[in-house]
Amino acid sequence: MATPTPTAMKHALSQQGKTPSQSQQQQQHGAAATPPVSTPFSAAHAVFSPHGPRSSPQQVKKSPATLGHPSNPAINFDSPSAAAAFGALQVNTSMDLNLQGLGGLGSMARSTGDEFLKKLDSVIAILGRSKGLVSEAGLERLATRLGLECLWENGMGPEPKKTLIVAGSALELLVVFSKDIVQSVSLSFPESADVVNKHADEAGRILMKDLMLAPNQSPLNKQLDSFAANFGRLAALDRLSINPGLNLYEAVAGIHESLSRLNKWETQKVREDSALVGKSEEYLQNLVLCTKSGLPAMNARDQVGLTIAYWKERRLVPSTNPSLSFWRDKNEKIWALLIGCAPLGELGGRPVRVSDKWIGPDVEKISLHDGLRTGPILDWLEPESTLIPAPDPAKPGVGADVLLGPRLPEVVFHATFDPPIHVSLSLWSQIGQSGCGLPTSNEQLKSFDSLLFPIPPGAHHDPSEPRTITCTKKIPFTPRGPVPQWSLNTHANTLYVYKPIYGKTLTELSFSQPEHLVNMLPYLRQYAFLATLLENSFKETTSPPAPPASHPSMVSTGTSTSQNQFSVFMEGEGAVEEVPSDDGPVKVDVTLTVHRFPRLQVMFPFRSWTANILLEIQENGHVHVEAQNVLDESNAFAPNGKQRRIEDIGACLETIEDIGKWCNHIRTRWAVGYGKQ
Repeated sequence: MATPTPTAMKHALSQQGKTPSQSQQQQQHGAAATPPVSTPFSAAHAVFSPHGPRSSPQQVKKSPATLGHPSNPAINFDSPSAAAAFGALQVNTSMDLNLQGLGGLGSMARSTGDEFLKKLDSVIAILGRSKGLVSEAGLERLATRLGLECLWENGMGPEPKKTLIVAGSALELLVVFSKDIVQSVSLSFPESADVVNKHADEAGRILMKDLMLAPNQSPLNKQLDSFAANFGRLAALDRLSINPGLNLYEAVAGIHESLSRLNKWETQKVREDSALVGKSEEYLQNLVLCTKSGLPAMNARDQVGLTIAYWKERRLVPSTNPSLSFWRDKNEKIWALLIGCAPLGELGGRPVRVSDKWIGPDVEKISLHDGLRTGPILDWLEPESTLIPAPDPAKPGVGADVLLGPRLPEVVFHATFDPPIHVSLSLWSQIGQSGCGLPTSNEQLKSFDSLLFPIPPGAHHDPSEPRTITCTKKIPFTPRGPVPQWSLNTHANTLYVYKPIYGKTLTELSFSQPEHLVNMLPYLRQYAFLATLLENSFKETTSPPAPPASHPSMVSTGTSTSQNQFSVFMEGEGAVEEVPSDDGPVKVDVTLTVHRFPRLQVMFPFRSWTANILLEIQENGHVHVEAQNVLDESNAFAPNGKQRRIEDIGACLETIEDIGKWCNHIRTRWAVGYGKQ
């Protein structure tokens, strides 16, 4: 089957003068056409649209999901999203259309016209969140909404197949259907260089995975949401590309080429580090991911496009079972940046540049200050500006007063935080002053703790007032014994925030070059690790706690240790069974402050006194112990003779990533020792 190019397809559509669906209906004249898939959005828009003619409730088609008495008018609920929308309006499930006695619609009827339209628009927005079902009509409708052209081709044979051709200015997608079931997906970029097309097959496999049915899954519940998110990123680049002159697929792929070269150089450097000899390949990869320039990847973790992973949970706990490595890769939380492009006017910044030379061929260069060598630094480059030709004034829709000659594109590089990350107001300002563009918002300024632990609905809290957050946790630990067993301790954790800490949530930003992102990563890791600590320690969990590792060697060291490795130190620790307390749960009090760096003051029972440890969360999630009173001459050495160091207290928290479990480790393993040798 000959595949038309995007230009040829657009010409064919203009010659037809009709949409593909109209042409298809004419070709199948006299035959029963397959009805389009009904969506909650279409039904709700037809009934409740404030901008067009209204239909009576009787015009809404009936379905098995229709609520109400058969003799009364009813409204069709095609999905749970429709029920959620009407729930937001407090509409009774009886759906009696007499507005009297209905709190939601009754109040709308009594409100002004503007309020009525606003509420109905919010209902339509809720219903529109669902992208519909995977079907011929659903996929064509989605592509049209994304601003792409669609054309259908009918196949021949005993089981005829239909091919949906979706084309834009620089991409082409072919989706083959058989009886409304997706059979294959092919993605290509006809106008792009090899640096783009070498990633097309993998992107096509991800799109196919988003559309194919799972085993024993019905086509009636296969949603388009994951496909819409992935294909939407490709469509956004296509809409902003200008042919000829600006191919944003090549611009993003160029950043990937430069960052991949940097990643390979950093990985080779850590392999050559004598302090890391004997470390596993997984450990070295996590070291680069969480302390260097991150891990750039195209079409990774079922996401189409360029991602830069910069943090992950349990980064210091290696996989002891190879069969669990695949599960960890799919399920462990990873913090990443999704790289794309956006219009210049939304976030501001320097226009996008198409290049794969953002860093020098040797990656590093020698820095000189006053003629003296100060050490190697990364050799970041500044590619030349990308210019695009001015539009032809003779073309329709182009004004005669348009500036002639090449011009800069009105597009910037754009990064989306996945997941969004909460930072202090000072770091937000620092990022904005570093050359990145941040979105402006008129929302009321919130406290940092309320971003991590939202205020319950209906409760009132002044951000300038102190706040206390309590949580009861079951903490597993392994007592000493001939047979390894694990037990649970009950902890009463309390978080105190005495001084107001204002913060914001990073969701997106614009940048001019990848150097801006790499320089920002250490501070993002700082707050990603802080959020992980607080959430693991002060958020209620419904699942029972997992037992601890059966052998201490499963716990690895912090990234900064170079001598007397923490893993070896942990192997020599003997667990001391904790004596049950008659005073109730173990009280763990944590005070959070954010001045220059986030600080945690942790207090908990330890031996015959109260442990008081002041921790500072620094760049790259490094925990620095500012002060402590748990290590003295009486327990300076472990029972196996290994010396305990203050740095090990922070390294232990970096590994465990939970304040409660870390306190239990200090209480049960550091309470005794052989004293000074």
